[in-house]
Amino acid sequence: MKEYEAFTQSSKGQAVLQDKGIEQDLEAMALDNKSDDKQFKVFKKRTAHEPEQVLRYQRGGQPLWVSDENVPTEEDIPLCSCGSRRQYEFQILPQLLYHLKVDELGDSIDWGTLAVYTCIDSCDGGPNYKPEFLWKQDFSKTKV
Repeated sequence: MKEYEAFTQSSKGQAVLQDKGIEQDLEAMALDNKSDDKQFKVFKKRTAHEPEQVLRYQRGGQPLWVSDENVPTEEDIPLCSCGSRRQYEFQILPQLLYHLKVDELGDSIDWGTLAVYTCIDSCDGGPNYKPEFLWKQDFSKTKV
């Protein structure tokens, strides 16, 4: 809680709270105490082409991470219930938080990116809908 209060009192936190737009919100959250995050710069450059985009689809591709922290390894992604491995399919970008008009940073709704992994074999057995795996990447280890 102390970190949240310190963030809201900082100039970066004030930018988030004053609703200055998607780009400033993302930058303020991601760069708090990190002045040189190369991965965030890559993220910002890619999303600048379509700043309103909230979903990226690229089955078998790679997610666009907001940070070098908390990136899953192959071992972190559990196998499908059929025994096959899962692959990245799509991600939900943090820009959605802006469009939802979320104005509080809470553990339950704040994220850097949400990456969804699905069965590589698109298994057919059992029920029509299968549980997928979601990896939540926060902006930092402190979730600020």
